[in-house]
Amino acid sequence: MKKDGMVKGGLLLQIAFVFIVGTALTTLLSYFSLMEIADSNVSRENTRMSRVIAGELRSMFEDYAAYEWVVGYLIEHCEDLEPEYDTDTETAVREVDFCKRYDLRLKEVTEEQLEQMPEEDRRAFAEMVFNHWLLRMNDMKKAYDLVFLYFVAMEPDYKTSVTIISAKDEGQVRGYEDGKAFPMGLRLNHTDAQYAALINVEDGNDHRVSSDMFADYYNYLFNSGDKLIVSGITFDIRDITSEVRARSLGSLVLFSCLQIALSAFALLLINKYVLSPLDTVKGAVTEYAASKDGTVVRKILDNITVRNEIRLLSNEFSGMIGELEDHIEQIKTISEERERIGAELDIATEIQANMLPGNFNVYSDHPEFALHASMDPAKEVGGDFYDFFMPDEDHIALVIADVSGKGIPAALFMVIAKTLIKNRTLMGGTPSQILSDVNDQICETNASGFFVTVWLAIVDIHTGKGMASNAGHEHPVLKRAGGQYELIKYRHSLAVAAMEGVPFEEHSFELHPGDRIFVYTDGVPEATNMSEELYGTDRMLEALNRVTSPEPEKLLSELTKDISNFVGEAEQFDDTTMLIFEYRGTDTEKEIDKSGE
Repeated sequence: MKKDGMVKGGLLLQIAFVFIVGTALTTLLSYFSLMEIADSNVSRENTRMSRVIAGELRSMFEDYAAYEWVVGYLIEHCEDLEPEYDTDTETAVREVDFCKRYDLRLKEVTEEQLEQMPEEDRRAFAEMVFNHWLLRMNDMKKAYDLVFLYFVAMEPDYKTSVTIISAKDEGQVRGYEDGKAFPMGLRLNHTDAQYAALINVEDGNDHRVSSDMFADYYNYLFNSGDKLIVSGITFDIRDITSEVRARSLGSLVLFSCLQIALSAFALLLINKYVLSPLDTVKGAVTEYAASKDGTVVRKILDNITVRNEIRLLSNEFSGMIGELEDHIEQIKTISEERERIGAELDIATEIQANMLPGNFNVYSDHPEFALHASMDPAKEVGGDFYDFFMPDEDHIALVIADVSGKGIPAALFMVIAKTLIKNRTLMGGTPSQILSDVNDQICETNASGFFVTVWLAIVDIHTGKGMASNAGHEHPVLKRAGGQYELIKYRHSLAVAAMEGVPFEEHSFELHPGDRIFVYTDGVPEATNMSEELYGTDRMLEALNRVTSPEPEKLLSELTKDISNFVGEAEQFDDTTMLIFEYRGTDTEKEIDKSGE
């Protein structure tokens, strides 16, 4: 034991003697350089994040057509408005009423439309948009782990400003004292440092005021009258600065240790203490690569008797071989499990495919119509579905739907929705009555929070007259005989299972021989290529109108091919489902059409 200690001690002394001075100087210089680089990296990262956040704020404002009017209104009436803070319970109710009365979404309302509204509605609109912006900024504050996130209206003298919106998270309260999330209308006096940063804020650059604890960034957004709208973003830089410095110091220590170890091996572990043991290790590695026999390799490594790092290396390698053999067994087990899961997913995919009607000739004895449909899931199983069936001898029901979410949960919800819609349709009633009953039935047990957009139509196959209801689904496409495919736009209802007790609107239509209805899920217009361009409804209509084949199956095949060519190598993110229905009419109708011509 004494001899072993002398060998180890002599090795450590020689390492320290040869390299102590050079390592100390290198470490010292590297330390100051790395600390400077660490602080610079923290500042650069915060600057980058502030630009990203400011960009998100600009996008948040520009999502609303009348955002400049809203900001001006908030500034002018900041002391007498009573918006809802940090929740949207009341705002949601007000928004439904507002949008229903004006048949507009908040984001679509223009300044010209606002000027035609009574003052009460203008005030309500400003308070609702304020609430939307506040909740969005609350989410941004939490997502980016910010100390403060706000925007203010700054006076032309750059010395004072008025708070418009100040974001808040669970760890804060709203109030007028420092450290709290300020309410709207609080007037702020700028410090000298803030004044110096803000006086040139319009030049488009980042303007920073920092201390040892926090870094404030100011970004110019736009003008509202004579006031500048400026965002304020505050980062807590203590933890990240300490972490970056600690990592830099750790890297420095690791580098120094490796330098010492490598140099020591080069000087001392020659011949007996390095070359010979390494040759033995090399032989063990070669043997294992050839035979994969861990027992033989461990016996070879036991022949290494030197008392230094090479012996430790041999022991570690011996242990690693044992762990590697264990990992190989684990990989085999995991592979078998993956094969089992893959087989089960294949079965699930087959079951889902079998649930969708695949025999498009099932109604071949009805020459009044022809149809075809397809569904391509983004994952092994998906949430889209289509259906068609005859609830009686005179009508055919057409269904296409898109469940929120993807994968197995969405597929299970799809099974429920499809079954309920079909069973309720077979009981009779209009599309709006059917969707209303299905909606209430799903909402009773919808703990998962899923919803489904649905387009449901019931067509009289003898007259071509039908009723349709659209529950938040894509606009259908109609092609009159001899005409072009065109989008039919009308007001939608809420998605099924979004809210219990909501009514569903429906409208009537009439098809003539040769007319076609094409319906689809959002996976078609939202198909995205490698350049992140959307396929869109315009391309979809162009592709439909290019197809000259009279067969519905050929039409869907060509459209699917066009989408695939557009997407290219990009990953499919959403299910793609399509259904086309052609009304061919009765012989009596055709004779009437011919006589009319």
